[in-house]
Amino acid sequence: MDIPIIFQDQDIVIISKPAGVVVNRATSVRGETLQDWFEEHILDQKKGIEQVAAATESWQELVPADFDTTYGTPEEIFKERSGMVHRLDKDTSGIMVFAKNPGALVNLLAQFRDREVSKKYVCLVHGKVQPDRDIVSAPLGRAQGKNRKKFQVRPDGRPAETEYQVLNFWPGFSENAQANLPKNVTTHPTYQQGFTLVEATPHTGRTHQIRVHFAHLGHPLVGDATYTGKKRAGVDSMWCPRHFLHASELSILHPRSNQKQTFESDLETDTAAADLSACLHNCLLPK
Repeated sequence: MDIPIIFQDQDIVIISKPAGVVVNRATSVRGETLQDWFEEHILDQKKGIEQVAAATESWQELVPADFDTTYGTPEEIFKERSGMVHRLDKDTSGIMVFAKNPGALVNLLAQFRDREVSKKYVCLVHGKVQPDRDIVSAPLGRAQGKNRKKFQVRPDGRPAETEYQVLNFWPGFSENAQANLPKNVTTHPTYQQGFTLVEATPHTGRTHQIRVHFAHLGHPLVGDATYTGKKRAGVDSMWCPRHFLHASELSILHPRSNQKQTFESDLETDTAAADLSACLHNCLLPK
């Protein structure tokens, strides 16, 4: 896998995840994952994770003072997770952070747990989102039914909050798209409502949070086969290659310096988001 590395030092690695890549290993996952890539290309799998952890200088000083060994020692957690701090959905692209030693890992995990990490995403949704700024506060839980991977807003769900800001709105397809897309796509009733480009900031980290919250508002993400419905998703796939969601910004406290660092993955210039950028330029932005 060709994984763009944005930043790297002795403690962390910042990457821009391409779409279509699964983050962590699982019995249901076939093929190479980001976890495999990180072990082989960053940790050097030949040395072994234990040797890598032992060789990293002074990682112990990065462990939070209130660290609890209930779920294992830093070394055990590092071995289990192979430096993986958090996840993105398979078809979501953008910024991710990995830890290169046990101290950096448990430090960053604590930051995510305590909501000290700030994340921003860019997404394209159906319809005109109003107001231009708002906070969606709606609890999320697993959806009832056969699809156990699907989530929904539920009164008994876990608290979830997403802040958003509208970046742009297009009332429909550009002239270029109308000339090149099938007529049944450009005239589809769904698309008469236009499209809104939104920057979303999740204040909690629930599974599919942004996707579910916007679907709940009546503005599902373009290309999201899980939450738009089969018919709309089928039409979306004719002009958008995947669900339109890109992790554009990540702010953390560096485990060693404790200074805030912000990393960005621009929708227009990052190769991981080239397909989404092309989708905008070919179908919505006027030429």
